[in-house]
Amino acid sequence: MYFSTLRLQHFRNYDTLELKPVQGTTVLYGANGSGKTNLLEAMHLLSVGRSHRTAVDREMIAEGQEAAFIHGETQRLDGKHDLEVRLYPLVKPQKRVLLYGKPAERITDMMGHATTVMFGPEDLRIVRDGPAARRRFIDMQLSQIRPSYLKALKRYLSALESRNALLRAARGSGGAALDAQLDAWDEQLAGAAVPVAETRRWFVHELAHNAAAQYAAIAENADEPFALRYTGPLATAGDPGRQMLEGLRRARGEDRQRLYTTFGPHRDDVAMLLCGKELRAFGSQGQLRSAVLSMKLGEIALIENEMGETPTLLLDDVFSELDARRRNALLQSAQGVQTFLTCTDKADAAGARADAFYRVVNTDGHALLQRE
Repeated sequence: MYFSTLRLQHFRNYDTLELKPVQGTTVLYGANGSGKTNLLEAMHLLSVGRSHRTAVDREMIAEGQEAAFIHGETQRLDGKHDLEVRLYPLVKPQKRVLLYGKPAERITDMMGHATTVMFGPEDLRIVRDGPAARRRFIDMQLSQIRPSYLKALKRYLSALESRNALLRAARGSGGAALDAQLDAWDEQLAGAAVPVAETRRWFVHELAHNAAAQYAAIAENADEPFALRYTGPLATAGDPGRQMLEGLRRARGEDRQRLYTTFGPHRDDVAMLLCGKELRAFGSQGQLRSAVLSMKLGEIALIENEMGETPTLLLDDVFSELDARRRNALLQSAQGVQTFLTCTDKADAAGARADAFYRVVNTDGHALLQRE
């Protein structure tokens, strides 16, 4: 898969832009704040329907403007895909998706039209932060690979919120009536949990295999085995639906006290192990970088194996963080993959074998691309 066209209007600091990307490697270089990352953010938005930088959509609309438009065309094995995201800060719905020029019924309908893997300095948070960061990482990638997963996740989260609302409304009360209502929600939540847990388990298993091989290739010490393990209430369940139902009933007393659901896939995590020890606690800065890079490279192989085509690779200012060995491993894995690479200095992209160079400049608050 590759982007053949990208058009922006009033997006971040781009007043207007039309770009016809090459299928190979594009280097975007310029000063910090010039607008390089904004281009990558636009492609990421077209692939998953949300920014990797902010949860507030209106932050992506240029100051003083009433709307922003992000349009892309991608070429996949089955032909051309046309998609657009429109952002409106003051009217509802604030985010609208168009496919082939026609409004989509749901934002989730855009999944599968553009597929990206993004790697930036902030991705170290996957290791450093809590379980929510790792669940977000899994969910965003699975939403691209298997669009049905996002629908299953939304069903689960909707049932979870309804059960939690019931627990809050029944604060301090109990009795047979509450038990009967919880029994009904437990059945719904258990059924909704099954596709979430099973798909996450598949993803982590496949990614673990790919990431371990990538880590062995780029690590300073080849004898450091890197492993990923899916952990959570249903991680090893032979019958996840039954185990979920039993877990909810066991935890009901605690749930009533805490006023929220304490058992289920919303508590999942991914253990990251180096030589059998928790990477987060014992890993050096270099080992953390190698681990995250290995996971990103592993994603490319996983997507290609699952979808039959490669994603577009978005590399945001990562070359300055990597030594020559890791740079070479990254570039080797990017061969045959449409790649966008940002850096502050053109020299940072040495060895990238780029097919196109663009200097990004900020003039009077507006970003401009100058092809060299």
